[in-house]
Amino acid sequence: MVSKDDIKKLIEATDMAALVSPYVKLIKSGSGYKGLCPFHHEDTPSFSVSQEKHLAKCFGCGKGGSPIQFLMDIKHLSYIDAVRELAKINNMDINLAPPSKQEQINQKYYEINKLALDFYERNLWHTVSGEQALKYLNDRGLTNEIIKKFKIGLAPKEPDLLYRFLHESKYLELDMVDCGLVRNNNDRYYDVFTDRIIFPITNESGKVLGFSGRIYQGEKNLPKYLNTAETPAFKKNSILYNLENAIEGITQNNRIVLHEGFMDVIATVRAGINEAVCSMGTALTQNQIKIIKKYTTNVVLCYDSDKAGILATYKAIDLFESQGFNIKILRINGAKDSDEFVSKFGLEKYLTYFNSNQIEALEYIYQSATANLDINNNTEIEGAKKIIFDALKNKGSAVLAEKYLNRLSGFLNISTNALLQDYEFYNKKNPMYPSNQAAGYDNRPPAEPVAKNTSDLLKNKLFELRIFKYATISKEKALEIDSYLEKNQALPAFKEVNRDIWILLINEYYNTHDKFDEEEFVKLLRTRGLFDTYYNNALALEKFVIPYTNEDLKECLKSLVLESRKTQMLDLQNSINKEETPDDLKRELIIRKFKIKENYERLKK
Repeated sequence: MVSKDDIKKLIEATDMAALVSPYVKLIKSGSGYKGLCPFHHEDTPSFSVSQEKHLAKCFGCGKGGSPIQFLMDIKHLSYIDAVRELAKINNMDINLAPPSKQEQINQKYYEINKLALDFYERNLWHTVSGEQALKYLNDRGLTNEIIKKFKIGLAPKEPDLLYRFLHESKYLELDMVDCGLVRNNNDRYYDVFTDRIIFPITNESGKVLGFSGRIYQGEKNLPKYLNTAETPAFKKNSILYNLENAIEGITQNNRIVLHEGFMDVIATVRAGINEAVCSMGTALTQNQIKIIKKYTTNVVLCYDSDKAGILATYKAIDLFESQGFNIKILRINGAKDSDEFVSKFGLEKYLTYFNSNQIEALEYIYQSATANLDINNNTEIEGAKKIIFDALKNKGSAVLAEKYLNRLSGFLNISTNALLQDYEFYNKKNPMYPSNQAAGYDNRPPAEPVAKNTSDLLKNKLFELRIFKYATISKEKALEIDSYLEKNQALPAFKEVNRDIWILLINEYYNTHDKFDEEEFVKLLRTRGLFDTYYNNALALEKFVIPYTNEDLKECLKSLVLESRKTQMLDLQNSINKEETPDDLKRELIIRKFKIKENYERLKK
């Protein structure tokens, strides 16, 4: 762990004005500085920076403090990560706790990916093919400065140049394959990305997780974008492109601008809106919303204006509203997306359009549902009604319902009374999920347990729910279980949604609560959209009324670890069975599987 002396030296070495100035416009005030608080809206500066005292604190909202606390607040870092970043800023070596095994593995991926990024960038700027790619990017409106800002590169046409470069850099083929940069075919290694413009994908700390490659010479029968395959470091459902660069803008403006594609993000940043990110061309996920919520609960959705983009916007609205976000939508007219709008009308007009054409979610849904609607087509009318009825039902506002039903009745040229009857009938057929059905785990052992035993629970694969129930008994018990799961690498064996609930309990709830309170935890679950799963888990456990004992907990934990080992063996076997897996890699995988199987058999006894 970090010593108090090291922390003191780190704080004293920090130039507070230099640390804060990227986030706050500072004005000299006496011996220190003042500025508008980056953590809340204000018109009169109350954020104070003292070089002498090494403090950066808002006396309005109370956020900030030491340089470590300021970094924790402004970048939403843990204490250790904030110390690590501050040490990096000050070029100091700090004796931190050793990283976990998975962090060490990921670090190797980061190093290889960073080397690959350097390779792609050099290929763009210093080769003949790079000149052609640069011309394409310049013709798309990207200046050299923007290209360098986004660290855009180029994968060469030759099939194995990156592989040979990494091989000469003494990296193992297995690691290159695991990174998603190289593939094997008939005992030869080839680059995954060839003849594509490369966009690096980083995390919030700037670590390179993977890449996305875009065709640029009109190639047919090829996907426009090719992404790094899923790796332990690169998980598309938990990544937001450009978040690293957008954090400062998000903090300053207390909002995030969400797009569907890289070029839309770049177009928006070119227009001076720096808080732009995108969700890797995939549907928005709960994991991405969790990341966004660390920074802000205000979002501007800028999805494509075609049918697919409208449907994606509907889904995003549902997800964000369930998490308590304030939502605005930019409904683009005259172009498919932000990038095309900029190409057609220029950056200045785009910025003006962006700032003056944001509408609320309900208005967007109404406009989109009624746009180009044929009022003589009954099927189209019923489809539009369903979309609008759903949106009004979720709002739960009689005032808004009356306002939009009146508007829709005028548009369809029918009576408001007839539309209101349809709306009431629709709500009866499609009731909202009852929000007052709070249910959960009773921490007390049952007085008269039903004649069921742990083996029944294991047979029905409900042990992970049972483990969670033990974690609600006390904070101490929960942390003890979590330590065991981490030590045995068993947490990935949880179903993904249950894993989300577990992480929420350990890392967030128990971080601010010393005791488990059902009502408080349910509130937190609702903000993350996880209540339904929690409630259904409780129902699934109701028929298994088993006494709470240390032996029962041990059996449940053992079963989860066994499940984890089985999954690991299955994944390895699938890799071994692939024809393209080289023989030397197969041998290594077989050895890994054998060791895991030995561990599995020992546990099973």
